[in-house]
Amino acid sequence: MASKVGERTRVAAIRAMELEDVDAVMAIEAAVQLTPWSSTHFRDCLGNANYLCQVATVDDVPAAFLILSRILDETHVLNIAVAPAWQRHGIARRLLQQALDAARADAMTVVYLEVRESNKSAQALYRQLGFEICGVRKNYYRKGEGHENAVLMQCLLSSGHK
Repeated sequence: MASKVGERTRVAAIRAMELEDVDAVMAIEAAVQLTPWSSTHFRDCLGNANYLCQVATVDDVPAAFLILSRILDETHVLNIAVAPAWQRHGIARRLLQQALDAARADAMTVVYLEVRESNKSAQALYRQLGFEICGVRKNYYRKGEGHENAVLMQCLLSSGHK
């Protein structure tokens, strides 16, 4: 992914998240989530062998992140966020496409995620990548004074999953 910024072209690179990235990742999370994860949550993910934690960097600075849980033949997208300044530049698509490719290569059969019912742009991206709606979790996300439904989506990677 490349984008024009002034006279320079910047390219997002995807790499494993490191402990040193947690502060930057938390800043991204706080900027885009109504109920952001804590530092402890991110650190716990980094310490779990079943989790895959990645960042997309621009000029070596995290611009986005993706956290996946991988158990048996299933992958779950636990969290994905892009810094406001880098949204709509294809970074989330690249993170997810790379994750789907890796899941296929590792013989995973399905990828699941939840997304806010109101987040139509994210749902559209997920559909473009092969996800389909498979359910709803009522009142799953906090929203101001109330709650919002989560739309459950899945991407079947092989015919072996039921």
